[in-house]
Amino acid sequence: MHQLSRFQTARRGDSINSLVDEIFADFFHRSNVPVARHLNTTAVSRARMDVLDKGGNFEVKVDLPGIRKEDIQVGIEGARVSINAESKDASETKDANGDKMLYSERYSTRYARSFDLPAEVTEEGADARFEDGVLTLSLPKRAPTVSKRLAIK
Repeated sequence: MHQLSRFQTARRGDSINSLVDEIFADFFHRSNVPVARHLNTTAVSRARMDVLDKGGNFEVKVDLPGIRKEDIQVGIEGARVSINAESKDASETKDANGDKMLYSERYSTRYARSFDLPAEVTEEGADARFEDGVLTLSLPKRAPTVSKRLAIK
């Protein structure tokens, strides 16, 4: 009698692109084919995030597993927020003791994400915290500008 395996459905938030990327990444990282090991390159992943509107500010939470806070860059320009992060320790050919690395499944990771918020934000009062692999940004909304009419003399 054949044993059936349960069909796995996509997880919430997964796109078809990320699912296909997982399939190919898994193939190349588990493969014993020598050429497959050399195809392991640092791919840029799209970090998963949540954005909350808290009235006077936006709170952004971004998952960045395996990243150190020193390796994260955040940029703000108007309503656009850019986040870049990279783990740099996994691309070495020797470990901390100087032993030659024969095989490694812990490859380096890069995350990049840029997005527009519904309103412009300001750097004044902005806060960035990184704890347990989660980057939390608190971004105050910029006060709206009031247009004025000039009197013609």
